[in-house]
Amino acid sequence: MTKKRFDRLFSRRETLRLIGAAGATAFAGGNELIRWPAGQPGAAANTGFLPDIVRRSLFNSSPLRPVMREASSLACVAPPSLTEGPFFVDELLNRSDIRSDPSTGAVKDGVPLKLKINVFRTSDGSSCTPLAGAYVDIWHCDALGAYSDVSGQGNPDTRGQEFLRGYQITDSNGSVEFTTIYPGYYTGRTTHIHYKVRLFSGSTETYEFTSQLCFDDSLTDQVYTLAPYNTKSARGTRNSNDNIYRSAGSTILLSLTSDGQGGYTSSYDVGLSGVPATVASVSTVSAASFAQGSLASEAIAALFGTDLAASAQSALATPLPTTLGGVQVSMRDASGTSRNAPLFYVSPAQINFQLPAGMSVGSATVSVLRDGAAVGQGALTVETVAPGLFTANASGQGVPSAVVQRVKADGAQTFEPVAQFDTALNRFVPLPIDLGAATDQLFLVGFGSGFRNRSALSAVTATIGGTNAQVLFAGAQGGFAGLDQANIAIPRSLAGRGDVDLNFSVDGRAANTVLLNIK
Repeated sequence: MTKKRFDRLFSRRETLRLIGAAGATAFAGGNELIRWPAGQPGAAANTGFLPDIVRRSLFNSSPLRPVMREASSLACVAPPSLTEGPFFVDELLNRSDIRSDPSTGAVKDGVPLKLKINVFRTSDGSSCTPLAGAYVDIWHCDALGAYSDVSGQGNPDTRGQEFLRGYQITDSNGSVEFTTIYPGYYTGRTTHIHYKVRLFSGSTETYEFTSQLCFDDSLTDQVYTLAPYNTKSARGTRNSNDNIYRSAGSTILLSLTSDGQGGYTSSYDVGLSGVPATVASVSTVSAASFAQGSLASEAIAALFGTDLAASAQSALATPLPTTLGGVQVSMRDASGTSRNAPLFYVSPAQINFQLPAGMSVGSATVSVLRDGAAVGQGALTVETVAPGLFTANASGQGVPSAVVQRVKADGAQTFEPVAQFDTALNRFVPLPIDLGAATDQLFLVGFGSGFRNRSALSAVTATIGGTNAQVLFAGAQGGFAGLDQANIAIPRSLAGRGDVDLNFSVDGRAANTVLLNIK
């Protein structure tokens, strides 16, 4: 059957009637029409308003809150601050595996070492709160004792090389992980790794701690019998006669475990005092799916914390403001670039915002500023795509925020809701979708976020009740900040199936599963 061309306009009032969103209001400054462009079956809806079920996800507090790790009763190390030495270079290399030189791809030889650093805020050295959003740099010499990108003071000229350097941003548990090699040594120092912990409010550094990590001498002796370490003469400086180690003691000593493959793993807790009291941990999730993990550039996010704003306020005009009720959200991406995020809604416990366009893929920090002062900081990972679907219950669960577009054989079109509010259950439930006459074509038009930067339409897949469903469009909705849209053909073979799951994936990344009912 030849699919019809859609060039029909329908009004705001008609849409609200069909969606069942009585009382919804237009988003200020918008075009109150939706257009299905000719020649593009079910293409992006060009609209300045949305059904109320989407608006609730953006302009109100969510019924869900992610679980945030609270203060731990475990003791965490409060190591001394130690010299950074002459060889720190702020390379802005956001990476977990630091063994290679980015310019050549050459990987440094040595015994593999996986190092996990857990950063905590502590006031007494006994109770520890994970510190999310902290930048942790590590750097050390190679197996033969050379640092990268420096020259002089006994180091060979390695300028322009960047091996064995990098940083990561602590996650909600305060943790970062690095893959590196067991360090070599150079004259005058015992075997060690340098690290630095920093906090930023936007592009302004608000806190810095620098120290070092050392290794058990007996283990180092074993490692140094292996190539390429054994090409150097025996070291003369051990922990016992290293001035820096002697000043710090065992608090900077790593405990290593064999990985069973010739390498080692280690986990080290760092307790930091003097961390700015105004910087509390915040957690950021997809405002569509409420899934924790990565988010995509330009996607819509929900951030949770405490004392984030003086009161609840919603944006009233487009373009979205970057300051709302005295609150700003600043994002610093993997390249070190800081941008202020457009804001939908702020309240004392929740902020809904759009990730700024152009953010680099990788770890990023999120800082909340209230009247110019930092009141919250957290971490997230930016990916190219991180799909999520809005739902009628504004929770990422249940019936999608969507409509069904029905096209009859004569070209007539209707738009029908997929959800109805059950007063007894106090939530939206699926409204059965009647597939109608055999000549009817039905398309699910769903709203989400985080998939406009897909690689290709062919990389977008959907199943309804386990049956493959053709995706006709997946991209930016076009009339609303951060909103994406997916148009999916509903297979007629689903007739009579009742409740069915809709699974939607983009570039291999699955969105939240939502629920439909097929009559």
